[in-house]
Amino acid sequence: MLRIAIILLILIMILVATYLPKFRRALGMTLMVLLGAIGFIIWQDTQEWELEFQRIPAAQAQLSHMQVRPGLNSRSFVVTGRLQNAAQSFTILSATLQATIEDCHLTECEIVGQEDVEILLEIPPNQARDFSITMPFPTIPKIIGEATWRYDILRVRAR
Repeated sequence: MLRIAIILLILIMILVATYLPKFRRALGMTLMVLLGAIGFIIWQDTQEWELEFQRIPAAQAQLSHMQVRPGLNSRSFVVTGRLQNAAQSFTILSATLQATIEDCHLTECEIVGQEDVEILLEIPPNQARDFSITMPFPTIPKIIGEATWRYDILRVRAR
């Protein structure tokens, strides 16, 4: 309903400016103010988005109880675990998880697969939530030794 009202208002302003030349300058000024306001709102939203990634350091989001099992197809895995918010005053909205598959044989390990995935969870301060997420890998690595998984939180979005 609001969209229809705005569209009608703009059409009326264009018609008035077309038929009454005295109002063309007022219409131009009104459009400039509206465009400036829209630009400011977009800029402010962008600033807030960037700030959300700076509120909680990745070290304050802690992973535990991590497990992995095969997914629905041969190139995906289901990763489950618990994400804890150790921050005192901010709520986690999402976290970027990086899962790394290493092929360990003898004394050395080699990275054979690494993917990032976004975990969308709302976790209040000093609380934890369990998650389960499917991680697709473009190719299935061939494991010679023993497969080990390593998990890291790359960044955290919070409000």
